[in-house]
Amino acid sequence: MDRRQLYRLTDEAFEWLRFNTARHAGEYGDPGADFGAVLGGQFPRYLDPVPATLRWPLDLKDPSEYGESAKKRHLADAQALSFRGALEGMTPRLASDPQLWAYVNLFCLNGYGAGRWPAESYSADHVLLHWLTGPADSKPLWNTSTAGRMWWIAHTAAKAADASGGAFTAQQALDVFSQTPEYYHRTMEYEVLRCPALMAECVRALMSEARGITRDGYRELAMELNRMGGPRLLDSLDRQQLRALVRGSADRLMSKKEFVSDRRRLRGARKFKVLSLGAGAQSTVLALMAEEGWGGLEKPDVAVFADTQWEPPSVYEHLDWLEKQLSYRVVRVTAGDIKENLLRGTNSDGDSFLDVPVFVVNPDGTKSVAARQCTTHYKIRPIHRQIRAMLEVPKGERVPKDVQVEMWLGISADESDRMKPSKDEWIDRRFPLVDMNMTRADVYKWFGERHPGRRLPRSACVGCPYHDDMEWKWLKENEPRAFADAVRVDWSLRNVPAARGSLRGQAYLHKSRRPLGSVDFDEAADYDDYMAGECEGLCGV
Repeated sequence: MDRRQLYRLTDEAFEWLRFNTARHAGEYGDPGADFGAVLGGQFPRYLDPVPATLRWPLDLKDPSEYGESAKKRHLADAQALSFRGALEGMTPRLASDPQLWAYVNLFCLNGYGAGRWPAESYSADHVLLHWLTGPADSKPLWNTSTAGRMWWIAHTAAKAADASGGAFTAQQALDVFSQTPEYYHRTMEYEVLRCPALMAECVRALMSEARGITRDGYRELAMELNRMGGPRLLDSLDRQQLRALVRGSADRLMSKKEFVSDRRRLRGARKFKVLSLGAGAQSTVLALMAEEGWGGLEKPDVAVFADTQWEPPSVYEHLDWLEKQLSYRVVRVTAGDIKENLLRGTNSDGDSFLDVPVFVVNPDGTKSVAARQCTTHYKIRPIHRQIRAMLEVPKGERVPKDVQVEMWLGISADESDRMKPSKDEWIDRRFPLVDMNMTRADVYKWFGERHPGRRLPRSACVGCPYHDDMEWKWLKENEPRAFADAVRVDWSLRNVPAARGSLRGQAYLHKSRRPLGSVDFDEAADYDDYMAGECEGLCGV
């Protein structure tokens, strides 16, 4: 493999560039800038060789490919081990030379640097920080210079891995530093954390016990360890003693909300448990299991039923029965009557917008499905409003970090593809039926053994477009008035101006895109599992 001799800028060339950065700042953002031509016009000799070489060509992915935000570009640090491996003869002492890294930044990695530190206009301070950091600056090379930082972050990760006794690899350590660069900065900043064995245990803690700790929390960890004995004393402890020491400190700090970035990692905070009660098969059985303490389940603090006001009568009758079986509180909330809103052509906020995923035939004959926002408007929002009210968190205010909500959803193991993480960081979703590996068949069996002869309903809006033919047929035969309601709404979507709203095409509630009242539900027809692909996990359970 080809080698490229490494150099350092001469004292004169380095100082000249530093002095003239304001005049040449824009050139540093140009990946094709010819710095040899710039310096060659000023100094006959502007480079001095060093006892190190670079494997050439250097293959690094452009940092801008990781994302435009500074946070995303930090992920490019994951390549640092490759960069370190490409440098032969590099030592920590040599890696402390700003004039060496100035050469690497300008002549080997200028394109990488332009992608790593993009700016609308490069200022002199920006250039000095990332290209020409010198000994007169307050910030060290391992924190600033693009190439120097890359080498040092890889060196630190490798050093920690070597001292970990196989607990993690250098790449795993580098991944921790890349995801949260402040962890790397704190490790290098505090002398106590540079003790290899202690560094290894701290990095190991960042992967487990201290995962989600803030930069201030990690600083407090370093200061606490230093108070316990400092690097000399700590260096004399064996691995097990160090491990216990770091874990103990991490546990204490992770119980303080000001030191935890992810509320789900906060230790000791009691979670407010909410069962999202759809009054269908899965959520009913989950509610009854919690009442019995079956499978080790504890009772939730509250069960919340979000009422669209267009459920089949059998669901409301079943919910009345279920409430009598439970000793914990059941709250019914609503964002309005979805059927009446459909007939008026509005959503729950009163806006003229169709938020139900009806099947559409467009004016040009093509087919589409309308955007689905009904779950958000009629299920998620009213439930979240109720939870915030019970937690006494006013609208618009941030939920305190030590307030944690665990929301239970009745999704069974055979429908695990419907499991989705919460979009709200203060709510952590839990799927107890999946945890217990219970399928829908298991749910029906469990219920049948305890309540023989009683039917578990399917919880969904009467006119839900996600109904399959079996459900439509059951509704038509067993809930004729509800089915007639759905037929009326289906007709109105095409024939009543208010219901049609701004919809240009012809809308239908049935997948066949035919009037609901004329569909033969005994016909064999393929049906995509829209519920699995679209639902937020709050309907049909």
